[in-house]
Amino acid sequence: MTSSIFSVSQLNKFKISLPLAKNSANWRHWWIYVGLGLALSISISGNLCAADLKFSESEPGEPGVGWQNSPFLKSEIPLITSWGDPNDEEKEPKNLLPPPIDAQYTIAPGDTLRQVLAKFDIGRIETARVIKSLSKTFKPRNLRPGHRLILQIQSPLPPETQKKLVSIDFTADAKTDIAVIRDGRGDFVAQRHNRELGRRLAYGEGIITSSLYQAGTDEGIPARALINMIKVFSFDVDFQRDIQQNDEFALFYERLTDETGTIAEIGPVIFARLKLRRREVKLYRFKLKKGEIDYFDNQGRSVKKFLLSTPTDGARISSGFGRRRHPILGYSKLHKGIDFAAPRGTPVYAAGNGIIEIAKRYGSYGNYVRIRHKNHYKTAYAHLKGFGPGIKSGIRVRQRRVIGYIGSTGRSTGPHLHYEVIYKNRHVNPRGVRIPTGIQLAGKEYKRFKAERKKIDRSMIVLRKKNATDTKIDNY
Repeated sequence: MTSSIFSVSQLNKFKISLPLAKNSANWRHWWIYVGLGLALSISISGNLCAADLKFSESEPGEPGVGWQNSPFLKSEIPLITSWGDPNDEEKEPKNLLPPPIDAQYTIAPGDTLRQVLAKFDIGRIETARVIKSLSKTFKPRNLRPGHRLILQIQSPLPPETQKKLVSIDFTADAKTDIAVIRDGRGDFVAQRHNRELGRRLAYGEGIITSSLYQAGTDEGIPARALINMIKVFSFDVDFQRDIQQNDEFALFYERLTDETGTIAEIGPVIFARLKLRRREVKLYRFKLKKGEIDYFDNQGRSVKKFLLSTPTDGARISSGFGRRRHPILGYSKLHKGIDFAAPRGTPVYAAGNGIIEIAKRYGSYGNYVRIRHKNHYKTAYAHLKGFGPGIKSGIRVRQRRVIGYIGSTGRSTGPHLHYEVIYKNRHVNPRGVRIPTGIQLAGKEYKRFKAERKKIDRSMIVLRKKNATDTKIDNY
């Protein structure tokens, strides 16, 4: 194939036609033939050049791969693939979510987690997923008034309208933080974090003018520490009859503090002293070799007795044991127990270990519990508002378990506890009965106790010399 304008065959045609043209009568016709031939030659040559350009890069037996493979175009003409900056990557527009909203909510009486999330427009299905996840770590029904919830909530993009929960966290108690977090897959995961609490020792003392509770709070002693002290002495001291004006008290106890030094929880009583008008009682906390913890006096005698002297806290004796004029019936009748007046709903404790014989409505006694103890003793509790969790006939209970709550059911003029002690099937005066005492330390156990007692005494002396109310704990 050649790219010249005139081929050999074309020239031969002109040589043959030339003499014919010369012999023609009209010479102008010859030039017309020459012009037509020249135009035809140019047209054929242009087509041949285009074909040469198109197929010049094809391999034998392979169809042409198009104008893109031309060496001229490759070396001289860049291909345009984008009308913008060639260094810019093509970006698709994205719908960006707004940042999550932070919110807080304090649990009020009657609130449930389901109701709280509904207030923040969290859907029912999502709420059910949150509750299911939380239940693996913390029971939602244990949320109490005062619990503060911290929430993160994601608002949706149109056309969606349902908000989504990102996270929720709260402090369950002084030692535990709880969180529920949405993970990358959209699932909710519950987490528990146990706080590190520091243990500190605290000491307080004072003179009683009206009540132990009032005197203690006046000295800056937390209410919970005073309640613990009252429980320690509840086996041996009647706080309504034995406490008099100008009696003295002292209390050595633990405080659990968080990282800021704020009191998170009140720990156990280490030592407690009551100097009463006729006697002085000192009690030390001591852990027995078997692991049981109890309180002992100076001689190593356990304060724990067979039965509590008072089966409820903070109550006053409103009626004693013996014959009296019945306030409802109007005639004289043997009062077979002691009445303790206290606010409705005050917890009532089992006076000692035993088995519940009766736990039901029982005539004029109203809601009634009777417990059978060893050594032929029984105790009875009447006019209860209701029974404690799990309390029923036939179960075994330990001393100080809540068996009911003070009320006014049955034949009663107001909220109070009617308490009876029965010995060998005869009613006896709860205040006059000689109750068996607890254990007496001896031998190596008593030596261990004396060493512990000295350690506690030294620690209290150090605190008093420093004129400090508390100090960091160092094994006393």
